[in-house]
Amino acid sequence: MRFLIIDDSDASLKHLRHLIAEMGHTIVGEGHDGEQAVALYSALRPDAVIMDVIMPKLNGIEALQAIRSADPCASVVMTCSLRSCETAFESQRCGALYFLNKPFQDAALRNVVRKLASRHAAQAGASATPPALQWAASQPGPAQWLAQDTPLPPAQLKSSDPKTP
Repeated sequence: MRFLIIDDSDASLKHLRHLIAEMGHTIVGEGHDGEQAVALYSALRPDAVIMDVIMPKLNGIEALQAIRSADPCASVVMTCSLRSCETAFESQRCGALYFLNKPFQDAALRNVVRKLASRHAAQAGASATPPALQWAASQPGPAQWLAQDTPLPPAQLKSSDPKTP
């Protein structure tokens, strides 16, 4: 997989770089603030982004919103050193798939990278994304909606075409 990593801490970037490369993935870009995150995502179109919440210029939540606005299916993991459930919930509400507390526990980071790789492989193997999954991926909401393949309520599966029952 191709990763974009964004953090204003050089130590965190180094740690992420090491673990992701150790797992056989590629770092296609790095940045230190939210503005760089949005620009690099647009230019590089990575398979996944791992990004800090607290950064200069544009914070991680704002960058996440900009990235997901441009690409509703973007795979983004948010990180933060604050032990706040509110920050994690806000990240998920804005479309992050996962949230990791810093300092990273290597096992937790590896687990998230494995889940991202499995998700990416499944998406790459599908010849066409079903409409229900396209709808689910475009909705901001709890990360578990996308991670658990929860079926949509029947009302969401109905066609918008009045000719179709």
